[in-house]
Amino acid sequence: MKKLRYILPISLAIVIGLYLGKLVYTNYENNKRYIETFKTDSDVYFLQQGVYTTKESMTENASNLSDYIYALDDDKYRVFIGISSNQDTAKKIKNIYTDKGIDIYIKKDTISDNSFVEKLKEYDKMIDNTTDNNEILNYENQIMKEYELSYSEK
Repeated sequence: MKKLRYILPISLAIVIGLYLGKLVYTNYENNKRYIETFKTDSDVYFLQQGVYTTKESMTENASNLSDYIYALDDDKYRVFIGISSNQDTAKKIKNIYTDKGIDIYIKKDTISDNSFVEKLKEYDKMIDNTTDNNEILNYENQIMKEYELSYSEK
């Protein structure tokens, strides 16, 4: 009889624990899709000219570019000539450089600076509304300067 007095509360505790665990897990799974909605990172497309092992080779190979920024990543110098929030706009810019004989690679990444991304979207609209290559490259140079300013302060 003493065993029954302990078995019932223990069994009840296990059943309640399993129920609450399932409830919490189900609630988490249902809310996971809402977490994505509030994600602060935005997808952007970097236009990369090349990757170099030394700063000297980077400077030499990027000498034909009017404006660029570089990033040191895994002991490699990556040269970027543009950024876009829209893949089609990135392709449009890439084609301008390809016509000049410069190979460009589009590299997708994320940025968490929402104010910069909003500026980037405005520039993309201006680029989409023109066919003048010099005007497009001018906008892209302005974007790169904005990017450099935004990230040199951080």
